[in-house]
Amino acid sequence: MHKNVLFAQSGGPTAVINASCYGIIKQAKKSGGRIFAARYGVEGILKDNIIEMTDIDDATLEILRYSPSSAFGSCRHKLKEEEFESVLKIFDKYGIGYFFYIGGNDSMTTADRLSKYALKVGYDIKAIGIPKTIDNDLPCTDFCPGYGSAAKYVATSVKEMALDSDVYDKGIITIVEIMGRDSGFLTAASALAKDEVVDSPHLIYLPEVPFDENEFLKDVERAYSKKKKVFITASEGLKNKDGEYAYLRERSADAFSNLQMGGVGKYLENLVKTNIEKRVKSVELSILQRCAAHIASAQDNDVAVMVGTDGVKYAMEGLTDVMVSIVRTENGFKTSTVPFSEVAGKIKVFPKEWIDNENRGVTREAIDYMLPLVQGEAKVPYEKGLPRYVRFI
Repeated sequence: MHKNVLFAQSGGPTAVINASCYGIIKQAKKSGGRIFAARYGVEGILKDNIIEMTDIDDATLEILRYSPSSAFGSCRHKLKEEEFESVLKIFDKYGIGYFFYIGGNDSMTTADRLSKYALKVGYDIKAIGIPKTIDNDLPCTDFCPGYGSAAKYVATSVKEMALDSDVYDKGIITIVEIMGRDSGFLTAASALAKDEVVDSPHLIYLPEVPFDENEFLKDVERAYSKKKKVFITASEGLKNKDGEYAYLRERSADAFSNLQMGGVGKYLENLVKTNIEKRVKSVELSILQRCAAHIASAQDNDVAVMVGTDGVKYAMEGLTDVMVSIVRTENGFKTSTVPFSEVAGKIKVFPKEWIDNENRGVTREAIDYMLPLVQGEAKVPYEKGLPRYVRFI
């Protein structure tokens, strides 16, 4: 029986994805087997781009925990049927009996298909999915590691930009475009910016609510007439009543048929400039919201470690074909498991009962859900005044 461990990262990076690798490595070291990592996800497996992590020193491992982005590289490769055999040959070469794939719903689909193929051909492998995504759109888990840190970055950036936009005694409308193709969790997190000093954002637009240009302009006109300074946050995935994206920079898609998003901010800016006010600024947070480890949530980092650690425990207990899920408790969070079939290719959307349509905001229930996820500051190591990170690609 193969006893060695292999892990790989997939999809978009997060500020805490490497914390899950830290958890996998720390726990796997206790098993006695060797530990391998694939560079660039399943593409690295196909190319035999494998490195051994068994003897990584504690100091480097600690830096890995707080390093942003995918330290081992990532991919968006959809495995073809004829590639499964090649993957298992690499597994056999390295004596892999435990495979951990860190990613979102498309990654869970890949892990599910690979696990089913291994079962069909009689290869004994324990396949475990480790959740991560800033969009927070994986079902059957309270939240996804990566979301809490991205939410913290979004809320903090909105708070600071709102203060900046208020410095001049002139009317201005600010629009911030936030990631989220089909789910509005990340844009909703902008509501956390509000406090006794900052009253922004004034208007929040989520993909769960059909976007209408006329209603949008009425909302902005009404807010502008009262304040002369309006701060708007909008999801990149805004859709009209027909389910079509309000704006696409280019109609291209990745291997999983996910449309490549972007451009909503400029689209809304042009709408406002044409109809209401010329002084408009649009800001696209882009990749900053997923790689800002310097402001990562300690809670998010801790849970990212936990899903990696417990994923190894579940595999060593004999579980397979499952994703590690997160359960909220009175005292924090714990893990459980959910079958791949319940998460693969599925999307969780922001609950409609948490959307305040009348005021273009979110409810208290939404705030209470999000606030615990942004607590604490991750202990990023600093050297010469700057963060110190590590990577293996």
